[in-house]
Amino acid sequence: MSAEPPEPDFGVTLNAQDRAFYDEVREFLATALTDEIRGGGHDRLQRMRLWQSRLHNAGLAAISWPAQFGGRAATPVQQLVFNAEMAAARAPEPINRSAINQLGPTIIQWGTDEQRAYYLPRILSADDVWCQGFSEPDAGSDLAALRTKAVIDGDELVITGQKVWTSKAQYADRIYLLARTDPSAPPRDGISYILADLDTPGIEVRPVRQITGDAEFNEVYFDGARVPLVNVLGPLHGGWRVAKSTLGYERVGQSRTHRIERRLDILIGMAKQPNALTDKGLADEYLADHLVRFAAQVEALRQIAAQATAAGVRGMSPGPEASVAKLLTSEVDQAMAGFGLDLAGPAGILEPGSPGAAKKGNVAQSYLLMRAATFGAGTSEIQRNVIGERLLGLPRDP
Repeated sequence: MSAEPPEPDFGVTLNAQDRAFYDEVREFLATALTDEIRGGGHDRLQRMRLWQSRLHNAGLAAISWPAQFGGRAATPVQQLVFNAEMAAARAPEPINRSAINQLGPTIIQWGTDEQRAYYLPRILSADDVWCQGFSEPDAGSDLAALRTKAVIDGDELVITGQKVWTSKAQYADRIYLLARTDPSAPPRDGISYILADLDTPGIEVRPVRQITGDAEFNEVYFDGARVPLVNVLGPLHGGWRVAKSTLGYERVGQSRTHRIERRLDILIGMAKQPNALTDKGLADEYLADHLVRFAAQVEALRQIAAQATAAGVRGMSPGPEASVAKLLTSEVDQAMAGFGLDLAGPAGILEPGSPGAAKKGNVAQSYLLMRAATFGAGTSEIQRNVIGERLLGLPRDP
């Protein structure tokens, strides 16, 4: 008689339903995460799209969504299990990750029946890839200062303005954006939340090259672009409240521990090999101290992120706990990237493949990329304000 497989250690006790879900995810990864997905035969975007297709077919593309909209209504424990197994398997991101984590829940919360019926299945299947058009050159953290305007003309909106730092716009099909539809209203009261096709005449996308050398971000220009008025999500002129929901979901998404769990595994592997810190004569205890601290932080963040996600899967926006998760995750992410550069030493700052460069990975690119971690989805200063005001009851800034 074969012994029962050992209980997986997620820091929580799994009930029968959780264990069945764990077995399902493990079986899915064993069959679906093929070499084709890991990197053979397709470029990165094709792999991401194919991977999302497989997740969708297995009912795993959006496990936190309510079941009636194509999700699984997953419990916090199941979300923790799912994220941990995806990280352990080093599974890639689905191409529509931000739309699944941010826009989809916002449409579920604020959309009409027609909007839900049309957009949600296309998000899950990746028939539509989305990008976010919130930030502007003079309206980043101060989103209420946005200047993009949308003038009502019959049953259309005529949009003019500019967005910046728009991830995925270079290959996305659609954009969800904020525009000022009532210029006479107070700054937060005259904004609408709009869903638009990127191939609409009058919309132009221009890539922005980053410090890493990549061009993940873009500028998006609107020059009299006409969008149907029915594409407003939530109340006309009431987009500020809708946007707050999206930002809450975004902070939860930014706090997902998939990436830093993978980074922790990489750091442990680097620490086991000869590295720049041991070459300097630093004791193993020094390395162990850092790795144990990172491991404890990652485990705590897994729990925080699961609870923050759970706040939004039952028709509610995530609360200030999303800011706690985002703030801590971004700072741990930066610290881990910095420690990776310390382990790699001078070889880590060289281009991969160049003489003397590190043989595996690209720690310099990770380090540079993580400089933005404390800016995306709201700066750390903004997150601390939210935590202070909404969790600790401190007075607002004058």
